[in-house]
Amino acid sequence: MALTFGSLRHTSSGRKRKPLPKSKRYTPKFQPLQETTTYRRETPEYKSYDQGGHNTELVEKPKLDSKYTIAPAYNKGAYQVISRDNVKDIGR
Repeated sequence: MALTFGSLRHTSSGRKRKPLPKSKRYTPKFQPLQETTTYRRETPEYKSYDQGGHNTELVEKPKLDSKYTIAPAYNKGAYQVISRDNVKDIGR
C-alpha cells in the first residue's frame, strides 16, 4: 500500500528516512560534428510531375440571381439557397 499524501522524507509510522545520496551530473565529452555530404538527385525532374500546358486563364464564376440569398441551415454548417420571400424564416 503506497502513501498518497504526506512527506516522502518520513515513513508511514513517522520515522525519518535517511537522505538519498546525491548523484553526480554527467557531462558528455565534446566531439566536433563530422561533416557529411548531402545526397543530390541527378535529374531535377520527377516522373509523377506533368509539365504539360495548363489552362492559366481565369474562370469567371457564375453569378447568382439576386432573388435568392444563401444562409446556413439552422446553424448546422450546411448552406441553403432561400428566396427573398422566405428570408424571415432563416434559423427557425
